[in-house]
Amino acid sequence: MNARALALKTGAVLGELLASKAFGNRPITLVGYSLGSLVIFEALRYLTELSPSETLGLIQDVFIFGTPVSTNLTIWCSVRRLVSGRLVNGYCTSDYVLAVLSRASDATWGVAGLQSVDVQGVENIQCEGVEGHLQWRGMVGRCLVGCHAPGIVASEVDSRLEVMAEQIESGNKDDPHIFKSSGA
Repeated sequence: MNARALALKTGAVLGELLASKAFGNRPITLVGYSLGSLVIFEALRYLTELSPSETLGLIQDVFIFGTPVSTNLTIWCSVRRLVSGRLVNGYCTSDYVLAVLSRASDATWGVAGLQSVDVQGVENIQCEGVEGHLQWRGMVGRCLVGCHAPGIVASEVDSRLEVMAEQIESGNKDDPHIFKSSGA
């Protein structure tokens, strides 16, 4: 719950930075998973409170995966208007950690990281191969390749997955974030 509260505050700060064009004048693509995607979503919610003239052309594409936010259609519709290009919701129906934590910290039953969001213009991608919340870190690259995100080099993603698989096979327990894979 503390991490979620900090992510919400961080999202507001990111929203302010985006609105002030602290990252330049070109449209930005945002990518995140888990609490990082919550930060992105909260930044977008912050921007919805501003006038359209202040937010026009700020955000090009958004790719969020395993997002612990509600599937509330009103909020998603307002966020969708901010994104000039693609708004992709990557989800995994078997992410039980996200299901438990989202319902414990928020009374909502519809969680975007667990299911599709039924809003026109939101692309819902069920991410294959993600067997739990801790696997998002290792699988985001593959999910980005799967949804044809621009600028992603599939061979680099495959190379990184091979390195991670080798670390798992060799029993490298030094990295607590290494995901377990069933043949990646």
